[in-house]
Amino acid sequence: MKFATKTNPAAGVKPAAATALLKKMIAAKEAVITDGALQVCRAIAAVTNLVTVDATKDPFEVCPADLFERTFDDPKVGMSNEQMSSFKDNLTQLLPQISGAISEIADNAGLRIGDVADFVTDALVAGGNQ
Repeated sequence: MKFATKTNPAAGVKPAAATALLKKMIAAKEAVITDGALQVCRAIAAVTNLVTVDATKDPFEVCPADLFERTFDDPKVGMSNEQMSSFKDNLTQLLPQISGAISEIADNAGLRIGDVADFVTDALVAGGNQ
């Protein structure tokens, strides 16, 4: 019988326990994986008090609910061109692995938030600062 080790924690474990361990490991990995949508919302909410995010819910909730259909300068979001650099700084803090891509986002509050979220997702999938 094999004994569990750091590199093989399921060795010698009964199938049910191994399955439970695998599910726990998957949950831990999924907690790290992100499409960037939550981080985009949190970065916006850090700049304007008109946007709120409840990350305690799954899926997370954002107000206004149609945030991704709006632009940064929409009256219900309330950001200006000057505030876009703060948004990008916040987003870089949340997603440092794509800091290069984030820096490419224009300081234009007329951008659609959903398009920026799609760009962030694509940058994450591409593997970071490529």
